[in-house]
Amino acid sequence: MTIDVVPLDFDASPGLAAGYHRVAGGLHAPGPPLSPRLFRLWVERGWRSVPSETHLAVAGGEVIGGVTLHLFDRDRLGDALIRVLEVAPGHRGRGVGSALLGVARERARAHGRSKLVVEAKDDGFLARHGFRSVYTEARRVLHRSRQAGESPCPPGYTFETTVGPTPPGRLAEMVPLLDAMNDAPTDDHEVDAERWTTGLIRVYEDTWEPAGQTVYTTVARAADGEAAAFTRVFVDADEPEGWARQTDTAVLKRHRGRNLGFHVKLRNTTRMFAAEPGVERVITWNAVSNRHMIAINERLGYEFLDVWRIWELRA
Repeated sequence: MTIDVVPLDFDASPGLAAGYHRVAGGLHAPGPPLSPRLFRLWVERGWRSVPSETHLAVAGGEVIGGVTLHLFDRDRLGDALIRVLEVAPGHRGRGVGSALLGVARERARAHGRSKLVVEAKDDGFLARHGFRSVYTEARRVLHRSRQAGESPCPPGYTFETTVGPTPPGRLAEMVPLLDAMNDAPTDDHEVDAERWTTGLIRVYEDTWEPAGQTVYTTVARAADGEAAAFTRVFVDADEPEGWARQTDTAVLKRHRGRNLGFHVKLRNTTRMFAAEPGVERVITWNAVSNRHMIAINERLGYEFLDVWRIWELRA
């Protein structure tokens, strides 16, 4: 069978785009699938709207695999992130994945990138191609029926939950909260910090609607009005299939030690479950070394699902 590798343009080739979604839309299984709108965002630009390119393996007019590269343009300028590298189950073990990885390496070099980075389960494929594991994450799942019950608020703090983008006038206070994500434990591997501005936050939040995401955010506010902690949960408005995604949680250093991480997550998830009767499970990711957040999640009722790793290869 002849296999062609072709670039993907979502607008020009909707049939190929749909084929790519069929192959790779379930790449997080057994976690939540990527609906068509979310998958397109995930592939074309990601949450931070970075340049990207996708190349598909096509045989007999059918998409049998694909690879997507994200090419950071504000930081990490030496890296190319392999956002997706998937081969349809019936075509694995025939060299398709190796060929797509070869394309990724060639394109990374063409863009002057010296390192390939990919997040994946440990299935041996990446190790055989010279990648090394540099960072380990675990996924956990919270079932609606297992969530912790109500808990008294820490004294001196109030909690606010919003749905959708940050309200006008509140963007500036989100900058230090998002920057606080850089303090999370990350094994012994140094992960490049993501620095935020109000403009970058707006770019990020402007992706939510086209991706079909309903976003629940809870902020803990100190008595002096300072935003001290926050957390977010994403629900796919198109095809949640019973899932929600727990994403960022952070507490400013001067407010740590007061269980704010637990309380913002508890209140946010409770609000989301009440508003989303079709959601039964929430999935989250944590560095295996982040024992503090793992303890919070287990106290909330999360249960271990599986392990993923960040892999690197010199291009």
